[in-house]
Amino acid sequence: MKVLFLGQPHNLEPWFGDVVRAVGEAHVVALYDESAPVHAQLQDVAVVIDQGGSVGSRAMVETAARAGVRLWQVLGTGMDNVDIDHILDQGLTLANTPGSFSSVALAEHALFLMLYFAKNFRESQDNMRRGMFYRPMNDELAGSPLGLVGLGASGQELASRARAFGMRISGIDVQPPAPEVLEPLGITYLGGPDSLHTLLKESDYVSVHVPLTRRTRHMIDARALAQMRPESVLINVARGEIVDHEALVDALRKRSLRGAGIDVFAHEPLPPDNPLLALDNVVLTPHLAGVTYGTSRRRADAVAENVRRTAAGLPPLYAVSRPD
Repeated sequence: MKVLFLGQPHNLEPWFGDVVRAVGEAHVVALYDESAPVHAQLQDVAVVIDQGGSVGSRAMVETAARAGVRLWQVLGTGMDNVDIDHILDQGLTLANTPGSFSSVALAEHALFLMLYFAKNFRESQDNMRRGMFYRPMNDELAGSPLGLVGLGASGQELASRARAFGMRISGIDVQPPAPEVLEPLGITYLGGPDSLHTLLKESDYVSVHVPLTRRTRHMIDARALAQMRPESVLINVARGEIVDHEALVDALRKRSLRGAGIDVFAHEPLPPDNPLLALDNVVLTPHLAGVTYGTSRRRADAVAENVRRTAAGLPPLYAVSRPD
């Protein structure tokens, strides 16, 4: 069976290589060539793998459907930039690689951003260069309240690590995990979306772990940010538009919260004149929280399983349906 990989030229490896490894010799994985005709490359293809869900166009989806492609497989988690309705309307089955495959990476990155502030990393480096030792005084994560906005895979992974650090953990979610899942995570408070402001008021660190939907867009807005403590830190490794960018910049400028650790942005790459780049109480990373070799291998294995299932006439795992 033939598989076509729609890759991001600037970000091809290790994602493509891991997919080829995971699929093995049973099926042929071809790399899409932008300079060659689309239709010819889709002949006899059963599965299209769209890296990040951002490579394939509407016209390409339509051509794939006419060529007999059965599965449009997104190599990634977020579906906010995928035209789900259009893909399904063409009669294609759609699947992604959900959050469980990148959850460890996201949790570790969120923890790194929290430690960055707790250990005053920027100031410590400035002091090191100036020859000023024993300063600044630092904080400990132990005993600090952590609020998790979303208790899916990455939220749970962060809770597990935060518990090992001795943090006090609260969380909110539309669909809270079962008690047997929560108990080993040490979560002391669990609420629904209507408890967001309570969570914000009571947390030193707030970490965002929800998908971007019409309900979560600007979930962290000016009103929400105003509930946070002046000594609190906002962490976002989920999606940029969950946080109101202008409201966040305003809060950071006023220092109504201690700082923010941000890995995701509404517009990427971040324009060089973005005010976040000029602030000293924010740490920014270029949407790489989930970009690890482990994430690549796990996603590749999931995609390879769906390739095998398609070849066997079975429905894919992690199928995506129309949004509510």
